[in-house]
Amino acid sequence: MRAARFVVLTGGCAAVITAGFVAAPDPISAPPSTSASPPSSDGVRTFDGPSVRNVRGAYQARITVDAGVVVAVEALQAGTAAADSVRVNTMAIPVFRERVLAAQTWDVGPVSGASYTSPAFLESLQGAFEKAGL
Repeated sequence: MRAARFVVLTGGCAAVITAGFVAAPDPISAPPSTSASPPSSDGVRTFDGPSVRNVRGAYQARITVDAGVVVAVEALQAGTAAADSVRVNTMAIPVFRERVLAAQTWDVGPVSGASYTSPAFLESLQGAFEKAGL
């Protein structure tokens, strides 16, 4: 998966924002992640949701949690390399990120125009939140 990464610093917290998805990784060469990271020295941990497949590809979310607060949301997998999939996911994933960070829950509702991405990414987000105990 090719993605541009930016770091945004606000209020002393850093969040990684990922955009510009080009393709989902090949499931044979890059299996979906199923684990949580060990706690870092500052207590920041990542939690990966399950890889969820539908007719438009695989979707997998990762959240980063610092002291019980979700500080980052990433898509580890997001659809396929098809132009329509790339277009929809490039629009939808940042919307999910903004909503989740603002609401601090996975239950943020679907994104308009992302009828395949929405249920799959939300299911993966739910799994990540459950792993985090949130």
